[in-house]
Amino acid sequence: MANPSLPPQATFVLSTGRCGTQWLAHAFAGVYGDCLRVEHEPLHDRYFPRQMLGWGDFAGLPAGQAEPILDHVTGIEKSLAAQPYFETGHPCWSSLPCLARRLAGRIRVVHLVRHPVPTAYSWISNGAYMPPILPHIPAKEFLSPFDRGVKFSEYRDRWHSLQPWEKCLYYWAEVNAFGLFQEQRLGVPWLRINYEHLFAPGPLARLAAFIGLPNRPALAEAIGQRIDEHRFVTDQRMDPRQIRTHPRVIEVAESLGYEVNHSPSFQAFA
Repeated sequence: MANPSLPPQATFVLSTGRCGTQWLAHAFAGVYGDCLRVEHEPLHDRYFPRQMLGWGDFAGLPAGQAEPILDHVTGIEKSLAAQPYFETGHPCWSSLPCLARRLAGRIRVVHLVRHPVPTAYSWISNGAYMPPILPHIPAKEFLSPFDRGVKFSEYRDRWHSLQPWEKCLYYWAEVNAFGLFQEQRLGVPWLRINYEHLFAPGPLARLAAFIGLPNRPALAEAIGQRIDEHRFVTDQRMDPRQIRTHPRVIEVAESLGYEVNHSPSFQAFA
């Protein structure tokens, strides 16, 4: 149950995407819609994650970019007067330090992680780091080692020779390394959950308790539902064993408890 002595809290999911955030939003909105405000990627790319990683503060963004984020945060602050807030989706990841400052004492973070190999394959099936199928569609290039604030800048030396799925692995490593660092730095309530264990009653009950909600049987009943508006297939191929040529990815994966020397076959994931 929620602690009545605490004000309603805002909970944000830190993730790379392609790890169940749509399902989380759907399930928690359906089960706790009477007492919880739930949003999935409310700003989409207007969190400007690449720029925010470099600036580290909303004030660094041009006014036209900062305004929608600040309006969104103001809306969260107002809604916290009545009920907790739960935001899923990946674009907010680099804004979390700013959100933690703005919502001091009223924020908590769920670090949702998935094995790098199926995550990379799933992003490839969504066209990440690949030429768009139509010229008017923006490319899905979430981050590059040339951006300000990145951790693994040594990728610059071979960036242009990497395959798209290898760039997805790089993105995975940067986001999750950022998460591991912020877990120690921010000093806010923090819960890490593995995608591979997410769809089970125990982890879901722990997540509900972390948000400050009672465990409801309907949450476990939602486990069998598939929610993925962006599920595609691809003819791209990748050899999971080649992850061994990316020691930084291995380093982050092992810090999160993944055994990359026995990576699952990418054909099992999308």
